[in-house]
Amino acid sequence: MTPARETRAISGFLLFLGSIIIIANAFLAMAPSWLGSGLLWFAGLTLFFDIKRSQQAVIGIILSIGLFSCLAAWQLDSFNDPLRILTVNQSMIVMLIGVQFLQLVAVPAIELTRKLPVGKTAFIKTYFGVHFFGSVINLIALLLVADRWYKQANLTEEQQKLLVRAFSSAANWSPFFAAFAAAMIFTPKASIGTLMAVGFAMAVFSFLLTWVEISRTKGYLINEFVGYPMHFSALLLPIGLVFLVFVAQYLLPSISMLLLIAICSILVSVCVLIGRVGVVKASIGLESHVSRKLPLMRNELLLFLAAGVLGVGLSSILDGLSVGVPIDHFDGFAAVVVLLLILIAALMGVHPVISIAIVGQWIGAIEPNQTLLAITFLMGWSIGVAVSSISGINLSLQGRYNVPASAAFQWNLPYAMRMYGFACVLLVLTSYMLNL
Repeated sequence: MTPARETRAISGFLLFLGSIIIIANAFLAMAPSWLGSGLLWFAGLTLFFDIKRSQQAVIGIILSIGLFSCLAAWQLDSFNDPLRILTVNQSMIVMLIGVQFLQLVAVPAIELTRKLPVGKTAFIKTYFGVHFFGSVINLIALLLVADRWYKQANLTEEQQKLLVRAFSSAANWSPFFAAFAAAMIFTPKASIGTLMAVGFAMAVFSFLLTWVEISRTKGYLINEFVGYPMHFSALLLPIGLVFLVFVAQYLLPSISMLLLIAICSILVSVCVLIGRVGVVKASIGLESHVSRKLPLMRNELLLFLAAGVLGVGLSSILDGLSVGVPIDHFDGFAAVVVLLLILIAALMGVHPVISIAIVGQWIGAIEPNQTLLAITFLMGWSIGVAVSSISGINLSLQGRYNVPASAAFQWNLPYAMRMYGFACVLLVLTSYMLNL
């Protein structure tokens, strides 16, 4: 094993161990609260040297601003809990680590021998396949489909639109998305039923918008759309997981939803894997996943660690300077404005997780309705990553499949504007239903 691979393997085991400690502490506090988070941070700092220099620069800038803000806040006597920067995003990171295990059992096989389907039905099946697979195993689902297409020919404009929109719209409702984790850090008491109902409405509108747009594309016939051979029996796992999470929340209401998602994801993955290949092979697969796959989430890990520091630092310094929220009530109109600010920031290159960290820390002072705030955050993430040229999904398409950044931006900007308009309507209606 090379030194680099050995370092990654150690980091993977530290991530897993840190997650187990944090989960165990949620049931019975047996270790200091900082221990599990400290292991996550140690693994992240180790993996920092394993990411691209451009990513190192971004993470470094975010951390520097966050630490400088914490220092300034300390001078203003508004930062008295240094351990907070270690633990602020620990539940979110544990959830992301837990969801990573689903790749062991939920990834559909790439069918190289089966002919790619063509036509309207192929479009619909492919769209919902990417959407629901992506809702659980995230970007892996998109890359599986895109790789299969790319082996045959360059991705068409219509295929790229489907990939981006089917995947990003799942962020509106899926509890297995990083967006959900980021939102729930600041809205742990949000109504999951309301959140998912509004999220599904956004996802359906996204599909209809994409269908109409591609159907009306001048010179293009949707009957010629080349899809992917989806097996919808594999969707039983995503559906079962969502049901299991709701049952777990009902039985264990005192445990964080994010930790429950992590627990369910890991247990289901282990049980299904053992059922498929037996205990011995399952153990080998789990060891390989921890040592090889978990370290691959280094970009996400470092971004969320840095975002936590930035959010704590900026909110603390704002408290120290007595800069209050310019509103005293978070209603539908305020949600519309916050969503617009998140999207403008995304267009300027600010990842939604950063915007959520800052807004969540700051606006918490007025005790907003957590359900409405969570919906706003999820909408911001979903639309923001679709339109931003430097989001993970668009960067993957640019680097892996030679998709021009300018072209992708032009295709998705009108889509984002229409989605924002529909989101505004839903936010106002939701605010009214919640009597805000």
